[in-house]
Amino acid sequence: MKNSNNNDWSCDHGNNCQPGNLLEMISKQEQPSYDEQPSYKKLPNYDELLENEYQERVGKFFINRNGNYPDPEYLIEIGGVPTVPKSNLVAISAKWKSGKTFFCDILAAVFLGSDHFASCRSLQDSGKVLFFDTEQAESDTFRLQKIIDSMTPEERHNDLGVACLQGAVIAADENRSDEVSRYELITSAIAHEHPDLVIIDGIADLIYNYNDVFESTNMVNKLSALANKHNCCIVVVMHQNKGMKDKNMKGHIGTMLCQKCSDVFNVEKHGTIFEVTHAYTRHRQSAGLCFKLDANAVPMDAIADRQLQVEIERQQEKSKLRDQLALCVEDADADIKKSELVKLIKEKLGHSQAQAYRLLEKAERLNVLATNDKKHYHLQQE
Repeated sequence: MKNSNNNDWSCDHGNNCQPGNLLEMISKQEQPSYDEQPSYKKLPNYDELLENEYQERVGKFFINRNGNYPDPEYLIEIGGVPTVPKSNLVAISAKWKSGKTFFCDILAAVFLGSDHFASCRSLQDSGKVLFFDTEQAESDTFRLQKIIDSMTPEERHNDLGVACLQGAVIAADENRSDEVSRYELITSAIAHEHPDLVIIDGIADLIYNYNDVFESTNMVNKLSALANKHNCCIVVVMHQNKGMKDKNMKGHIGTMLCQKCSDVFNVEKHGTIFEVTHAYTRHRQSAGLCFKLDANAVPMDAIADRQLQVEIERQQEKSKLRDQLALCVEDADADIKKSELVKLIKEKLGHSQAQAYRLLEKAERLNVLATNDKKHYHLQQE
């Protein structure tokens, strides 16, 4: 430390702490050797395996062309298409507060025999559902269970198990025997209850950092292996990125889920209506579904409502386009060339050339504009 009364440096090490000696001191400090690094279990030398050992350890992973490999056992049908296969991971993604948990409620209820949704039905006559809520408080999880119960036959209520893991830890302390991690709680419950469908809302709460490559990859691989080991479908929930147009799931764990999951469903909110789309699949793609909430916050079918909503939005968009283009061609006595119309759009509406061409494409697609034999434009009659 420098003495405030002069230019000398002094500390417990005496003159050795002169600025010129600091680098030399640091270089002489003991550095951890590679021998002190964590040791890893030595793997066997598979190059030297005997034939019978090779077949047992390696050969079993090769596909036998004369073997029997049945198709996945599906749990639910949506729009006539089987989905949610056993021994697989399935992901549900959406923005914040956009209906992910309600869609989980629907999947659980449909599997347990709910007839609330005309386009959905269970493909199993029996089976169990385990629902793990990692985000909400116990009172909210209790209400979640009540919502699912309200949509399912009473005789199937005991086939549903709902757990609130908000109070559980991400990783257990080795020095505390009473602590169990969220992942360990899930694996133990699956081993004891033998469910067909497992829902984890959400997967990000099983790890510390969803952007950590090792942690994310490890968790997705463990859940995938768990689904395969216990022949169940594990449905996980993950938020999407912040940007309104970015529908990708957050972080490295989101990337891993896109790679590992057999199916990915997106949920999007349109006013009071929630729309589910089957974004990715290794199998057949379903048409998705739409739902809204009743006065008791219970999901109900809303396909007809969404169709009406889309048609209203389409007519509103057409009306807006017609008004914009009418302003551009109000002084025209005849049909207009494309280049002239683009120029008018730029002048009257202040659009760039690229924006003007996009507006023309949309107007043609919505039948707001029509062309004559010379490919000149005029407004379509309403």
